[in-house]
Amino acid sequence: MTSTETVVEQQQRPSLKVASGLLGVATIFTRLSVLLVLALLTRDAGVASVGYYGLATLTGSFVAVGLSFGVPMYLTRDVAAGAVSRAQAARVHVGRFVVLVAAMALAYPIIGFTVPGGIVLGFFLFLVSSVLEQWNDTAWVLIRGTRTAWAEALTNGVAGIVLVAVCAADAWFFDGLTFTDAAVYFVVVAALRSAAALVASGLWRQLRTPAHVAWVEKVRQALPYYASDLLGLMYFRGSVLILALFVSAAQVGEYVAASALVNPAVQVAASMGVGALAYAGRLAGDGAPDEPGTIFRFFRGAGYAAAGALLIGLPLATYILFGDESGSTPVLTAILALFLALRFANYGLSSILLAAGQAGSRLLVLVFSITGNVVLNLLLARPFGAYGAAWATVLTELVVAGSLLWFIRDRALVRLVVPATVVVAAVGVVLVVFLTWSTTVAAVVTGVLFLALAGASFLSRPQRGAHRAPSIIKEYV
Repeated sequence: MTSTETVVEQQQRPSLKVASGLLGVATIFTRLSVLLVLALLTRDAGVASVGYYGLATLTGSFVAVGLSFGVPMYLTRDVAAGAVSRAQAARVHVGRFVVLVAAMALAYPIIGFTVPGGIVLGFFLFLVSSVLEQWNDTAWVLIRGTRTAWAEALTNGVAGIVLVAVCAADAWFFDGLTFTDAAVYFVVVAALRSAAALVASGLWRQLRTPAHVAWVEKVRQALPYYASDLLGLMYFRGSVLILALFVSAAQVGEYVAASALVNPAVQVAASMGVGALAYAGRLAGDGAPDEPGTIFRFFRGAGYAAAGALLIGLPLATYILFGDESGSTPVLTAILALFLALRFANYGLSSILLAAGQAGSRLLVLVFSITGNVVLNLLLARPFGAYGAAWATVLTELVVAGSLLWFIRDRALVRLVVPATVVVAAVGVVLVVFLTWSTTVAAVVTGVLFLALAGASFLSRPQRGAHRAPSIIKEYV
């Protein structure tokens, strides 16, 4: 039985572009669809409704992460590597559903006491839709890193199109899109997407296969991922909290607006990192030679491309979204584009570390990163305000990269990461010089530079005879 399963895994082993790139594409479609719906909601129900939507989905994220105990990320690696069977993963998925439904039942009366009476139902439904979306992760682990991984991208893309179409029809042909109406559409589409995940991943078939799940043992093994998930939520919100201690609400708002422009691309990088983890996990599971350098070069090029696209589109985007009230948002976003390039590369390094079975080390990386972020923000936010917070965010990625390389301990990767970091620093110098002249010119020039770097990165090939990265995955699996 074991040998048969191994043969199947070898036949289904994909390229990195399939395992990682498709998840990034799916995330782009999902985020764009949400942005379009929120634009409709703002027009018909007011900006306050968007704020309540954000609070509901943020609550859903905390509920899902808090009650998942790191299991989704743990299964992403171990199902791909063959350490956890598909039948076991299917039962874990069902178990998560029971836990999350119980949490939703407890949440509804609490919501009734904490939000205005007219939006209780809508708030609750938005929360449920967010939880359902994250529940799907433990279904998709069955096909992540396989040649059928496209099913996840297709499902999420179609769901986003359907959501936009339904909300647009309500807004244009009926009485306008209300908060509760939008919440109903969100939860219906989320339920349909969850049902599609069960079918497309083949999870429903795995439930018919006998399997035993050692629940306590699985949760124990997933705890390092759990701590990383919780610390990750704290990491991406620390700058705003510290900035608020030193500057006016207007400056905080400009920084939050700039972060909102960058965050969709960061979420794309995170999704691609999950795909890369599945890719690397399958390489470890079927005995194929692992190539951490390949993963890093892919994420390095993707980071250059994302930063370049953001910078080139920045002048027009900020004018359309904010008009003459953009303030410092374009400059802050341009600075955070440097963070974006580094963040992509670090997601690649993080997937390499996790594929090596070092979830505990990743937890320490987050601890070091949060500490560095807090210190840098305390040093820079007071004298330089929002600009200081933006540069602190950029510099924190250097702490992240250094910490990841320390635990990976791969000299070949160091020889790739150091030049890539120097290149981003050089583009940063160009950005600062041109910002003294014109924000638009600075954004376009540095955007073109990043796109040229992306093209060179994707077209380049490792030299023959070059040192290959050692097999860090097999060393720890």
